[in-house]
Amino acid sequence: MSGHMVADEEERTYAYSDGDLLKRMIRYLLAYRRRFAAVSVLVALSIGVDIWIPFVLRQAIDVDFGSGNAQALLFTSLLYIVLQIAAWLTTFAYEYIMATMGQHAIYTMRQELYDHLQGMSQDFYDKSSSGRIISRLINDVERMSELLSEGLFSSFAQIFIVLAIGTVIFTVDIQLALITLGVVPVLLVTTIYFRRYLREAYRRTRKTISSVTSNFAESISGAKETKSFTREKKSMDRFTEVNRKDYQSNVDAGKANATFFPSIRFISGLGVFLILLVGGSRLIQGTITLGTVVMFIQFSDRFFRPILTIANFYTSVQSAFAGAERVFTVLDTEPTVRDKPDAIPLPPIKGNITFDHVHFGYLEDIPVLKDFELEIQAGETIALVGDTGAGKTTVINLLNRFYDVWSGSVRVDGFDVRDLTLESLRSRIGVVLQSPFLFMGTVRDNIRYGKHDASEEELLDAVEAIGASRVLSNLENGLETEVGERGARLSEGERQLVSFARALLADPSILILDEATSSVDIYTEYAIQRGMKRLLKNRTSIVIAHRLSTIVNADRIVVLENGEIVEAGKHSELMALKGKYYSLYELQIHPRAMKVPSKDRE
Repeated sequence: MSGHMVADEEERTYAYSDGDLLKRMIRYLLAYRRRFAAVSVLVALSIGVDIWIPFVLRQAIDVDFGSGNAQALLFTSLLYIVLQIAAWLTTFAYEYIMATMGQHAIYTMRQELYDHLQGMSQDFYDKSSSGRIISRLINDVERMSELLSEGLFSSFAQIFIVLAIGTVIFTVDIQLALITLGVVPVLLVTTIYFRRYLREAYRRTRKTISSVTSNFAESISGAKETKSFTREKKSMDRFTEVNRKDYQSNVDAGKANATFFPSIRFISGLGVFLILLVGGSRLIQGTITLGTVVMFIQFSDRFFRPILTIANFYTSVQSAFAGAERVFTVLDTEPTVRDKPDAIPLPPIKGNITFDHVHFGYLEDIPVLKDFELEIQAGETIALVGDTGAGKTTVINLLNRFYDVWSGSVRVDGFDVRDLTLESLRSRIGVVLQSPFLFMGTVRDNIRYGKHDASEEELLDAVEAIGASRVLSNLENGLETEVGERGARLSEGERQLVSFARALLADPSILILDEATSSVDIYTEYAIQRGMKRLLKNRTSIVIAHRLSTIVNADRIVVLENGEIVEAGKHSELMALKGKYYSLYELQIHPRAMKVPSKDRE
């Protein structure tokens, strides 16, 4: 990986050289070698035709016009139009092929970026907002579209045209050739001077549009909360601020572009001015023909037109490079949690789980779990309780291997989870969250999410088993009801029932219920409790619950405090201890009877 890291944590990018970015983008085009070869041939033909045209004009002016030979003039005229048609055809052909190649490259790059994001570890998403990630997948990749679709090949073609014309004109007239090429150093100096400003200007535009996308995505996701707290004005003010920054960064980029291109155009015009001045003087003196002067004006146009095209396109190149930096930064970011080279698939398991002297935290030097030890037997239902931040969710995060432990190990049936393939491990674990995520589609689609090949009978059996038949059948279109974005068309309880049915249909060996009934009403909770025995039967289960009445029948209740186990046992045993669990339970069941210590009241 080339370059060094720059920018803040969320907007982190690697600073790549232009050469590195160009090589990586060309690699995507080289995947289509036959088309690449075809374009190269067509470009060469186009250049050859384009160079021949000024010679035909000189022939007409210096020979045919004065000869009085109408047949010769007709032949020259026909040759001219044939060359123009050939130039049109070759240009159309190579630009069309380039466009298809470029779009294939963009498709491949976007697919590669999406696939890479699917494999990124949870800590990557902890540090990056969804809006900024979306911006890289959509906006930044799109920035490269013009460059890969036509600009890259077009720029190379223009360079070859410049080189070819620069060589040919020396065979015609050395003095006028030197005059034509005399302004090239000025063009190069000007381009180099503007390069740094253009690159930085377009780099800022990529960051500001990312902020706009991120803010907009957040506003849409939190629309209900914004209205609930009447924060519409504040939300609009925040968007106005980031939108204004994006506006200003694009104005600055436009200013740099508006200064750069006219400067290049003016310098190019100096070449024609010198040809007219020197060529005209020599024509008056009789040392050069009119056809040669016209030919050099034509060559000058053909020589500087590619330079102008390259200069004009240079701004797009800088914008594309700024987008490419951000895309390649994501592609070069390796997941912190991934399969070992020798990782093995997890075979059929009983469901024994062991946390062996686990030490872990999300921030460096701030542990959440400290020398944590817990043994869960196959088929056992364990409830984890404790105050917020005690480490309950961290336990299931480590079991799913969303993060890797600092020290110690997490084992399933004796297998260290770090030695297993992530797919095989997570396919054996079912998770029902407090706020389940439903995808766009029907209720039926979402229940089948964990087992796409499930039969209709299996699906209906899962719905019946968790007591959801009555509730889900009363929906507008039953199981064919569209759930909307994130399940917005369903109530909290209905979404939770769908997630329970989804978990049961997937039939995992290990089941995790993370505050799974905290958002449902009493009737729905009763329906779920009736189906819970079916859901928990013959599988290892870990239940996280603040509503302690829901876990009194657990085989074992583990009480966490500051990342350590302070109590463990059945409900009756822990109540008899009158310790931490007793206090938590009594506070929920008889809140008014509990005395709050003075230091807590303070």
